[in-house]
Amino acid sequence: MIPVEVVGVRIEMPSNQPILLLKELEGTRFLPIWIGAVEATAIAFAQQGVTPPRPMSHDLMREIIEKLDATVLSIEIASLIDGVFYATINIRTEGGEKISISARPSDAVALALRTHSNILAS
Repeated sequence: MIPVEVVGVRIEMPSNQPILLLKELEGTRFLPIWIGAVEATAIAFAQQGVTPPRPMSHDLMREIIEKLDATVLSIEIASLIDGVFYATINIRTEGGEKISISARPSDAVALALRTHSNILAS
């Protein structure tokens, strides 16, 4: 797994499709992932430090994890199958158990930005 950072969300023209753009921390490669408009907004808000008047779903997830005394260790974008990316959210529970939860990469990244967690890609 390679540590990556979120460069930002871009719009692909002419389709107006949002793209999450990741870059490896110690290199020059980029990983574009096509995402939905709602997820693009959630990622952009987190990057810009925008706090909406009501919590978004990813803010709710962060709050639940914190209230359960759990910690998001990292998220991993681990596979690409038939043009679809798959991610995992790695969490340590209050008791120290490590669990992995399957997620869409856009949701995992939106949560990682809110919890200041490592983002990894293979």
